[in-house]
Amino acid sequence: MAVAACVAGIAAVTFVRQPGHAFLVPRDGAEWIRAARPFALEARDLAAETVRFRHRFSRPEAHGDAQLHVQALRSARVFLNDREVGEALAAGAPWRHVQSFDLAPHLQPGMNELRIDVENDRGSPLLLAWSPQLGIATHADWDAELAGGRFANTQAASEERRHAIQSEFPSAWQGLRDGWVLLLAAFALGAGASLAHSASAARGDAWRLRPAHVRWAVVLALAALGLHNLTRMRIDMGFDAPFHFDYIRRVIVSRSVPLASDGWQTFQAPLFYLLAAPPYLVIARLASEPMAMLAMRALVLVCSLGLVEMVYRAARTAFPQRDDLQVIATAVGGFLPMTVYMSHYVSNEPLAALLTAAVVVAAFRLLAEPTSAGSRTGFGLGLLFGLAVLAKVTSLLLLPLLVAVLVRAAQRSSGSLRAAGAPLLRFGMAAAGVAGWYFVRNWIALGSFYLGGWDPSRGNGWNQDPGYRIPQDLLSFGASLSQPIYAVFSGLWDGLYATFWLDGFLGSSTFAAAAPPWRYGYAVACALLALPLTVAGIAGALRACRIPRNPTEETLLFSAAAVLVYVAAIAALFVSLPVYSTVKSTYALGLAPCYGLLFAWGIDLLPRSRAARALVAGYLVAWLAFVFRAYFS
Repeated sequence: MAVAACVAGIAAVTFVRQPGHAFLVPRDGAEWIRAARPFALEARDLAAETVRFRHRFSRPEAHGDAQLHVQALRSARVFLNDREVGEALAAGAPWRHVQSFDLAPHLQPGMNELRIDVENDRGSPLLLAWSPQLGIATHADWDAELAGGRFANTQAASEERRHAIQSEFPSAWQGLRDGWVLLLAAFALGAGASLAHSASAARGDAWRLRPAHVRWAVVLALAALGLHNLTRMRIDMGFDAPFHFDYIRRVIVSRSVPLASDGWQTFQAPLFYLLAAPPYLVIARLASEPMAMLAMRALVLVCSLGLVEMVYRAARTAFPQRDDLQVIATAVGGFLPMTVYMSHYVSNEPLAALLTAAVVVAAFRLLAEPTSAGSRTGFGLGLLFGLAVLAKVTSLLLLPLLVAVLVRAAQRSSGSLRAAGAPLLRFGMAAAGVAGWYFVRNWIALGSFYLGGWDPSRGNGWNQDPGYRIPQDLLSFGASLSQPIYAVFSGLWDGLYATFWLDGFLGSSTFAAAAPPWRYGYAVACALLALPLTVAGIAGALRACRIPRNPTEETLLFSAAAVLVYVAAIAALFVSLPVYSTVKSTYALGLAPCYGLLFAWGIDLLPRSRAARALVAGYLVAWLAFVFRAYFS
């Protein structure tokens, strides 16, 4: 494990230092600086911007060499006393290149003015400059001149990043204080029910809480939320919802799958839109288009209810002899806040999550009963995997793990690794038969198997703040525990936490008045309430990272590995595409069965006394009550 951590660390450092990644590291006493102005939430078309950074300094009496070292995001020209010094840092050159300029011939007695014009066509211009001989280093005391001659202060790139919209919502502590009545009542109910259940079991009473009861309770709760909120929200509310509707309409009008270059969301894999188009067309013609749009929200809700079923089946497979762990895994994994709020937004995400979760459950069953599928082993898994990929290509991240599962199942059923050849072949053929046409079509029409939404070759280049990354973005955490709304500006981990445990992006609303009608006091309080669950999940993942001795431990190791793979992929996207919206836990919504197992496995480390069980039950009921109340608009 230590070796793997070292290899991962080296790979991470190598990755962030690639020339194309705007990962900014201070050096030699200088800080990266930018023009001081608020961050924006709206996406913008790509356009070059120039900022003139200015600094006045006195010429030292004895300075010897006067070398100025400059690094800019992404090109720069250096002027001293209004005279250009040396050759400019070309826009096409690697921006990480540090260029040195000899200022000695251009210095004048007394005060001198250094001006560095920085241009960036992919976001805000940033500058790093220093000269030990002249005592120059970029800090927030420099001045900046924007387009049109407007002057502004500068700020360090590492300065705390916040947005004004955050102040329009309560803090997590305030939300928890305001909801103390529900907190105490739900905790007492859960703890009391647990003690009564234990007493009943001790007396030998027949009735007891079973995992199936919890499964149906979660399904009913999620369905109640979806139906209650169905007409209380704008139809087009959610992450790029208007563009998802546009995708459906394009399928209906053209009777074909649009290309990635045809629209804002048409880079998405097509399965959801192909399934949604027929009912949309029928309802729009028989009733109205608004009714058809509401039906799409109902379709998304059905997919979310199916995800709950997958979590339940995963728990049954992983913990066949432990009803208590099945209950915890089903309750927590099935009612994750990101499942709840995504069940209200029309997109391909819930269907992709359902199919990804189905692939995970099928893999678990292969690990638990490797011979159950007989000669068809690999074929069914391949069909499910192909459908998941056709719903969203991020499901491809599971491919190495699924190959490992098939190899392991073959080895356990036959005693030989050679037997894995046939299942792997069936798996590959089934997956390619279902999803292969989509990638071949892209290659023929676009010259690439897949174009992501950020790919400039789609012809709709865009950018978004902040436009760069710094080490603190990967190393810090905590802002989401106080103000989780748009906590993504504080870094990767706060962004993941705030979108996992609540709707931290407000359904992509960029101003408070347009935010979904959630009860935000309860929603933000979930950030604090979920902290023990987060610790339990991490503990469960660490506990799972060992050589497995039985099918249960194999499924847990698979779960931990899957979560790690998805988090690594999100982190890679976070660094390579430095816009705030790249951090969404919902990208890994299909791993809900894995989360449920890991939370339960971590909680299992606690003592099994009646008091401990009562505390856990009280806490979980309180958390579930807050989640339900938060999204009951």
